[in-house]
Amino acid sequence: MTSLTPLQTCLDHALAGCVPVAPQQVALADCLNGILAEAACLAQDMPQHAEALRSGYAVTALDIMGASPDMPLPLGMAQLLHPADPLPPGCDAILPPDAVENGLCALRAPAPGDGVRRRGHDGRAGTELAPAGAQITPRLCLLAGLAGHSALALRRPRLRVQVQDPNQARYVQHWAIACGAQVVDSDADLTLATTSDHSPKLAFTPAESAWLSGAGGGLVLHLPRRFDGVVAALLGLGLPAIAALTGASPRPGTRELTQKISSAVGLSELVLLAEDGAGIAPFPPGVVTLANLAKASAFAILPPESEGLPAGAALACTALDQPFG
Repeated sequence: MTSLTPLQTCLDHALAGCVPVAPQQVALADCLNGILAEAACLAQDMPQHAEALRSGYAVTALDIMGASPDMPLPLGMAQLLHPADPLPPGCDAILPPDAVENGLCALRAPAPGDGVRRRGHDGRAGTELAPAGAQITPRLCLLAGLAGHSALALRRPRLRVQVQDPNQARYVQHWAIACGAQVVDSDADLTLATTSDHSPKLAFTPAESAWLSGAGGGLVLHLPRRFDGVVAALLGLGLPAIAALTGASPRPGTRELTQKISSAVGLSELVLLAEDGAGIAPFPPGVVTLANLAKASAFAILPPESEGLPAGAALACTALDQPFG
């Protein structure tokens, strides 16, 4: 065991001097899962003008103050608006149709601002929607589009997949795209390839035959042949490599263990975790089965000095899906 290289040592050597890839402008329609190279902000007040929140008549509240069924007041040339329509100059409220008689007279008076979204209410110019390093989610795509962005500056590392098993290759490709990378056929920043050297070399279970290294200006992640080693290598080595290339950071959360964890000193161990009420339950460290992978929602990597954790202890863990978002 002492001849195996610690996981952190492998990462330190491989990622020494690694810098994020250059930003590129990407059309908003193609941004999903990308990593922001710079903060996305509102360029202007939103909405830019006061607009209707509901269907009704645009009025100036003061003009029909005192209106009632016993004393209807004429609406004059009030316009019928629908949600998101801009208010005409001078109007400050929307009078609902049930408060209007025959489309001509107001039966009650709204307060200024009723049924209206004022300029800047949704956000002021300069408001940050997401910081640099954030991953583009469907929600952020909506915000960016509403804010008027047609493209965003992203860091999208080029990733080449050379995995022998077709099921594993498909999984690796989907995983990389979900982490913000773009899959290419050549000139990659990171290559993921099935290893040809199956001897144990890394003190990380269940990926002892995995390895991350630099080669020709790019990184190469050598993946074990079995699916459990592939999953572990992607989470323990691939995720830090993509983080270094994008400037992003996985977002761990702290959860309470509902069961104890027993760990082997001297090895880093991948632990899959499943939701268990208000806490999270660990599967056996260093073991990835198809059944456990199907149930898991998060993971943690126990350091080599760990002897385990008792039930009730807090554990920092990262989501298996969309670890950056």
